[in-house]
Amino acid sequence: MVPTDAQNSAGSEIRSAANIFVSRNAKAVVSSLGGLINILAVAVALFQFAPPDVAGVGAALLTVLETLRTVNVWIVRNEPALEAEVADLTAGPGSGAV
Repeated sequence: MVPTDAQNSAGSEIRSAANIFVSRNAKAVVSSLGGLINILAVAVALFQFAPPDVAGVGAALLTVLETLRTVNVWIVRNEPALEAEVADLTAGPGSGAV
C-alpha cells in the first residue's frame, strides 16, 4: 500500500508535534537526569561518611532541592505557553475579553 498525501501530511504533523514537545521539555529532562546523578553521588558519599540519620536527612533535602530545580527549569522554559493558557482560562465565556 502506497502512502497518500493525507497520510504523509498526518505523519509529518505528528512528527512535528513530537519535535515541539521534545524541544520544549528537553532542558527539564536534562535537568532531572543531572539531578538524579547528583542525588545518587551525594547519597553514596553521605551514607559512607555521615551517620545514617544525618545522611538520610541530607539525601532527602537534596532530593527536594533537585526536584525544585527541575520544576523551575520546566516553568522557565514553558513560561510563554503557561501565560497563554492562563490568559485563555481567565478570558472565559461571558468575560467580555477578546
